[in-house]
Amino acid sequence: MDSEDDNQPLIQNESRRNTLPEITHQKIHTDPDFDQVVIGYRKCRWRTVLVYILSVITCGIPFLLFHWCPTWLLYATCVRCCFQLADQVLVIETYQKKCKTFYIHRILDKNIADTSGLLNEGFEDEIVGDNEHIHHAQELYTPLHLDDGTTMNVQEYRYFRHKKQVLVWEGVRAQWARLAGVERGATCAQLHALATAPPSAERRLRGLNIYGLNEIKVPVQSIMTLIILEVFNPFYVFQLFTIAVWLAEPYYYYCVAVVLMSTFGVATSVIQTKKNQESLRATVEAHDSVQLWGGHTVDSRSLCPGDVLVLPPRGCMMHCDAVLLTGAAILNESMLTGESVPVTKTALQRIDKTFDLKEHSSSVLFCGTKVIQTRYYNNEPVRALVLRTGYNTSKGQLVRSILYPVPADFKFDRDSYKFILILACIAAIGLGYTVALKTYRALTARDIVIKALDIITIVVPPALPAAMTVGRLYAVARLKRARVACLNTRAVNVSGSLDCICFDKTGTLTEDGLDMWGVVAASSATQPPRLAGALREPRLMNDLHELKIGMAVCHSLTLLDGQLAGDPLDLKMFESTGWILEEPDVPEMSNYEVLTPTIVKPRGSANINVDDINLPLEVGIVQQYQFVSALQRAAVAARLLGEDVLRLYCKGAPEALRTLCRPDTVPDNLNTVLSQYAEKGYRVIAMASRVLEVTYKQLQKMDREEVECDLEFLGLIIMENRLKGATTGIIHELKEANIHVVMITGDNIHTAVSVAKECGILATGERVVHMSVDDSSGVPRLYCESSLRGVPVGDRFSLDKCWSESNTTLQTERSSRDAEATSTAPNYKIVMTGDTWKALRSQYPYAVHRVIERGAVFARMSPDQKQQLVLDYQAMGYYVGMCGDGANDCGALRAAHTGISLSELESSVAAPFTSTQPDIVCVARVLREGRAALTTSFGVFKFMIAYSLTEFLSVALLYYFDSNLTDFQFLFIDVALIVNFAFFFGMTEAYTGKLCKIPPLTSLLGIVPLVSLIGQMIFIAAAQYLSYFALSQFPWYVRHTYEGEEANECWENYSVFTVSMFQYIIMAIVFSHGAPYRRSVATNKQLMFSMLIMTAICIYITLAPAKWLAEFLQLKMPKDNLMSYIVLALASFNFAIALFFERVIVQMFMERRQMVPKCVKERQVSKTPHLMIKRQLTDMDYLDCRSVISYSTEIHPVYSGTSNGS
Repeated sequence: MDSEDDNQPLIQNESRRNTLPEITHQKIHTDPDFDQVVIGYRKCRWRTVLVYILSVITCGIPFLLFHWCPTWLLYATCVRCCFQLADQVLVIETYQKKCKTFYIHRILDKNIADTSGLLNEGFEDEIVGDNEHIHHAQELYTPLHLDDGTTMNVQEYRYFRHKKQVLVWEGVRAQWARLAGVERGATCAQLHALATAPPSAERRLRGLNIYGLNEIKVPVQSIMTLIILEVFNPFYVFQLFTIAVWLAEPYYYYCVAVVLMSTFGVATSVIQTKKNQESLRATVEAHDSVQLWGGHTVDSRSLCPGDVLVLPPRGCMMHCDAVLLTGAAILNESMLTGESVPVTKTALQRIDKTFDLKEHSSSVLFCGTKVIQTRYYNNEPVRALVLRTGYNTSKGQLVRSILYPVPADFKFDRDSYKFILILACIAAIGLGYTVALKTYRALTARDIVIKALDIITIVVPPALPAAMTVGRLYAVARLKRARVACLNTRAVNVSGSLDCICFDKTGTLTEDGLDMWGVVAASSATQPPRLAGALREPRLMNDLHELKIGMAVCHSLTLLDGQLAGDPLDLKMFESTGWILEEPDVPEMSNYEVLTPTIVKPRGSANINVDDINLPLEVGIVQQYQFVSALQRAAVAARLLGEDVLRLYCKGAPEALRTLCRPDTVPDNLNTVLSQYAEKGYRVIAMASRVLEVTYKQLQKMDREEVECDLEFLGLIIMENRLKGATTGIIHELKEANIHVVMITGDNIHTAVSVAKECGILATGERVVHMSVDDSSGVPRLYCESSLRGVPVGDRFSLDKCWSESNTTLQTERSSRDAEATSTAPNYKIVMTGDTWKALRSQYPYAVHRVIERGAVFARMSPDQKQQLVLDYQAMGYYVGMCGDGANDCGALRAAHTGISLSELESSVAAPFTSTQPDIVCVARVLREGRAALTTSFGVFKFMIAYSLTEFLSVALLYYFDSNLTDFQFLFIDVALIVNFAFFFGMTEAYTGKLCKIPPLTSLLGIVPLVSLIGQMIFIAAAQYLSYFALSQFPWYVRHTYEGEEANECWENYSVFTVSMFQYIIMAIVFSHGAPYRRSVATNKQLMFSMLIMTAICIYITLAPAKWLAEFLQLKMPKDNLMSYIVLALASFNFAIALFFERVIVQMFMERRQMVPKCVKERQVSKTPHLMIKRQLTDMDYLDCRSVISYSTEIHPVYSGTSNGS
């Protein structure tokens, strides 16, 4: 597709290009989900002229083909060349080694100093004129910051835009690199230095020239453009061809009907597309006036990286990504995280450490988030440095993922296109038959051409696109009534194929809120220290107890309108202490060395003795280190009133925090107590502290790793997290339906395993294999420990990375003997942490698929790891669903085949489904409606194909008698029967009973749908022939002879047309499947009423139609009524045998009982990795390591480990 960003003329500069090494292709990495290759091309004049001449001669047909496949135009008019000479690039993106997408972009040249046409709003008076000079070179210093951390100091450069991102040609290294924000490759100190003075007007203008306006523009095409694009769709081009043929017949009335149907289809598609584009634009596009440091007020669209913002005290909306340099800010990040919990952002430390967006996210104000309020120090304004603008921002990346979604590789969609090709082959056969027959009958060339083209137009039904959409729309409407919104109707069918569903834990399976259960303090009275008994009421602890002070200060809570606000966990923890929080309006520099700190103190009076002076117990929070999921901890630096030292309090995951504590302070029974509470489903948080003998200014220059070390372990905080009411029932229902259920969480593994057992993800009698990593030797090794009902089973053993070649034959023979001895499935599930997952992928890559096939719980997983796991399940052939509450789940929700968000906030745009009811009941609803919609799509597709082939057989048979269906007969079939039934077909509701263990079929070219269609077409052809055969046995029958184009009224026409009317009704009933995916067709009152009415009309037309009706349809009624009753008898017999064949042979035996040839089953298994792995694991328990598994070349090889006992 052509780039919509290419709007500048190409400027050649040959002399510069000839000095560089010639490179014609290069891999780029602008999107981690794709393998991307860029190839250079140059326009060839003689090729271009030749193409245009050929197009003129052929009336523009080549350009129609080029519109459908733009790469053909590139190949026809351009030659491949090095990037130095290229004026166009072809970007090829490959998704999961399956789907390829092509993009064509023009290469443009840009001069940084050429700022003509750019308006530097707010700086007009400061722009340097022709007679003025620059006072300092720094005023013009505008380097290009590249994605790999390097910079380019050039005046001119070449670039192209790809998916809203700019790629720059770096001449020194002869490669393309993505243009990044000013933070890339810079240290925290350098970012502070960059903001020491506001940028000059000239430098801002150059920055705007490089980065463009700060806009996230969503393209909204005009109605006319959308209509033209829709009309030039291959299907509608074929429709235009069809209408032209029918006008030549002439079938005027039928043409009008087809035009109306096509117009309705085009209008519906255009209106929906326009509505979606405008809705996205209204959601995304926003701008406002912002204040810059230096006194300038500009429109947010004029911001450029390097600007310094001044944030107002009462907050604002962020229109760019910026890093906080001074003060503090409280933000609502619901747009990105899905959680409307206020988050406190603190100023970036001025340290000589490389800035990392994830690591320093606690200081980054992301685009699209709302600043609720700011807090300033030393009467200094709260300043933030603009890092990224436009589509480079976090919000821009989210919008890009919507504008350019990953290809939907759904087998049903792919097979539908293949089926159209099969129909085209059938049409070609019909074309040959017609030409041969009509030539033999000595018809004129014009008649032969028209008849031949006519039979081609019959094969592809005109109402197919609209009919395929109807079923999904009904499913979307039913989901809406069930409080589940759907953003993408195509996702409905995909959701019906799900056989693996991943769940987040907190907020999805369990309640959002946590209740304080109690605390377990560490006692230093013994050596080594030990964890004492639990205290259920933390407020009863001594106010001077370090653990209680840590609970009171180690949080990011703040006051909003006098009310405490912040993370629910922090809120519960703080409230349990009984202390109060204050944010003084009056600066108290003398007390805490910094201005307006957050102060916490006991609700009652409490004093401490400092240097024989009694002072009130009051703690000021002077520095916050926000929670980072990669570090699994958060910390604060605080000062007790009267003390001259700072105290650091750190909380986080116990397994992460213990590594930062001094070994002599870690209780020796920590693992025992931790497992005891975690296995009961409690969320366990550790607390530690240390004394910092530094000043506040010295602390600002210290790295976080320098601060959070040598800690003293204080104890454990126990939080209670309850399952949601619907969780257990839905998990049981999904597992009963043979769906692989997985928990992916960022919580502690013991807590996750406990919740998994409670909700049924881990069954009662299932062996739990805890896979852990040990990297003490320098090389990570994986170990497995098994437990059954909480009791250890067997020994701890390691997994080998590979298997010795010499042992393969012996082990394979042993595998065969084992397979004969047992056929039971292994009764175990694997649980692991994110660290283990990382080691598994890096050190044991061939074992990944085999391990996750038995995986059930993945704990301490980062957002990126969640997405990786979803993609790995997809690579195994699973159709994966992901259900999360939006917090840290966006990547996994986007990556999954079907994402279901339990958040109504803007982050729900990451998922096609959003439930307003915050529990996983919506998963079962989406699954049911998806299965119903997929079954409906299958039925409608088969019905429409059977309709076109039935009409094809009717016309082919009548051609033999030099006749055809009349214009109004075509009209009656297509409108009164087909469009009518197709409209009501999808109204059958989803099955409300037990979810079936076998998901609906996804392949139209599988043996089951092909047997169904071929069988039904044989019955139809036989009934039509028998109808004619019965007619030919009457003594009054005279064969029809050709009397002209319009002379189609004959007895053969009557026999074929009347029996075919009933066949369309039969197909609608036969292909409308009921249980186990849809309710019985009898419950679809609209369809049943329509069928009864149309059946009555068809019987009336067959037996004794009124004279005007017979003349209208151009029916030649038989002389004997017996013929009419024979037609009814044939139709009845056709209905009985068709229904028996579809319900018993196809549905009961082939679909449900899967009674298909063994070779077909084997082929399906060999093409689906998880089925192959599952089959092998059924024969033996691979953790016992008694054999090795061999795979075909299509499957990734896996390992076999050695066991020391299990």
